[in-house]
Amino acid sequence: MSPAHVDRMNQLLADSAEVRAAAAELGGTYTMTYRLDGAPNGTEYWTTVFGPAGLRFELTAPPSPDVLVRADWTATMSALHAQQDGRDAQPIHEETTGDETLVKRLHHVLALGRRVATIQTRLPDLTEPSPPPR
Repeated sequence: MSPAHVDRMNQLLADSAEVRAAAAELGGTYTMTYRLDGAPNGTEYWTTVFGPAGLRFELTAPPSPDVLVRADWTATMSALHAQQDGRDAQPIHEETTGDETLVKRLHHVLALGRRVATIQTRLPDLTEPSPPPR
């Protein structure tokens, strides 16, 4: 995700009264961070902040998120490619740490956010370049 992509998503989220209300109903401010290991430039972090003002995405990692989801970057991108192409995605092995009850509550709000703020984007190419001819 690029900063411009995240800015557009955040604008859509801010414009949604339904998402703002659902996030406010959580009764506090919480963070859920996806740590994607093995990205081309190192580890990537996708953080969602839930709170009284609504929901927003960031491309940073808070020092200690309430929920941490660890996954492989390539597997995640492959699943996103499949989803974008209308194909079934292979399951992604994710390791989630955090209070299970909170995870369920956050996933409910995140699902609303995805419905409102999923926008078409160009995903990174996962094919490796061909080796130079000999």
